[in-house]
Amino acid sequence: MLKCMKQLAQIFKALSDETRLEIVVTLAGREMCVCDILDAFKLSQPAISHHLKVLKQAGVLVDSRDGKWIYYSVNPGVLELVEGLLQEVIKKSETKERLHNCVDESLDEIQEGEEP
Repeated sequence: MLKCMKQLAQIFKALSDETRLEIVVTLAGREMCVCDILDAFKLSQPAISHHLKVLKQAGVLVDSRDGKWIYYSVNPGVLELVEGLLQEVIKKSETKERLHNCVDESLDEIQEGEEP
């Protein structure tokens, strides 16, 4: 589970940038070459390349080469991993368990005559 959490942290870090989120939304359900991605955004080629690199390193995007063109698309497996985590959090959030460990420790300290 720890490896999974590290991977999820990298994914969320990559998605924490507004431009990268827009790139992912733009690529949803399609494959685009770098030149078409560049045309869709008002950013320089080095900036777009940087964003694509970050997304690819996190596993959010995959690429394929066709001659001199590189096409990018969303990696559905990574999105399923994110969805799984979010579904787990949502499910657990629906039944809020309340822990009382700090209250119990304070009571123990009071009973022993210490200040909490």
